Amino acid sequence: MLEIFQILLYKYFMKKDFMLFHNKDRYTKPILFHSHDYYEIYFFSDGSVKYYVENEDYELKKGDVLIIPPGKLHRPVIEGNLPYERYVLWILNSYLMNNDGISGFLSEIIRLTEEKNTRLVSFNDEEQNTLWALLDKTMESYTSKEELSEYISESCIMLILNELRRKFLIANQAEHEQGDIIRRVIVYLNENFVSTPSLDELSEVFFVSKYHLAHRFKEYTKTTIHNYILMKKINLAKELLKNGTAPQKVCEKCGFSTYSNFYKAFIERTGVSPRDYK
Repeated sequence: MLEIFQILLYKYFMKKDFMLFHNKDRYTKPILFHSHDYYEIYFFSDGSVKYYVENEDYELKKGDVLIIPPGKLHRPVIEGNLPYERYVLWILNSYLMNNDGISGFLSEIIRLTEEKNTRLVSFNDEEQNTLWALLDKTMESYTSKEELSEYISESCIMLILNELRRKFLIANQAEHEQGDIIRRVIVYLNENFVSTPSLDELSEVFFVSKYHLAHRFKEYTKTTIHNYILMKKINLAKELLKNGTAPQKVCEKCGFSTYSNFYKAFIERTGVSPRDYK
């Protein structure tokens, strides 16, 4: 049965070079890992779904779009009994070979997914309305027998890909900007760690929410701001002790509020007391 379906599918592709589905159902059967030899663009509209693409997994929310290149194993896991709604666009390689515009957009999107290290991009409510309207128009035109319908559907696909490209560009730019902020925060901490800058202070200096800053810093460095400052202080303390500075003086120079705090932190990170280390 599957082989017959694949033969019919390829005949259809030979005519149209792409296929678009819009499904809304209550899916109960498990879907196994599978792959295609064409591109799949998956637009999630409603339901509760976790999507796996080889070693990656995505908890989907309305407006999420996944880009799945040929040969990549993938499967959705439908959770609960909610209506499961999605659009799925399949684009055959032969279509790309004969259409420089669509090929160019899709190639850039794939490059951006690799730079961002994710296949997912998200659209807000207003953007979703635009996207769903384009998808509906594409479906309407490519099933139509009217003259020029093929060109209309092709234009719609170009507009859809351009929207995806735009969103990936924005997401990548935002990620680079956030990375730049964290790098600047690290420079600031390296220069001011002795004074123990607080999250409130860093928030004011860099004009960013302290909660967002704390989250992004940990995501970028795999440690907290507090631990980063403490590690810098302990490194300085070790250097000062090596040079013969008295432990009490080291405590003051490294900005610890009390000697007991210094003593405890030093033992936890070195395994020996400041005096023994000296």
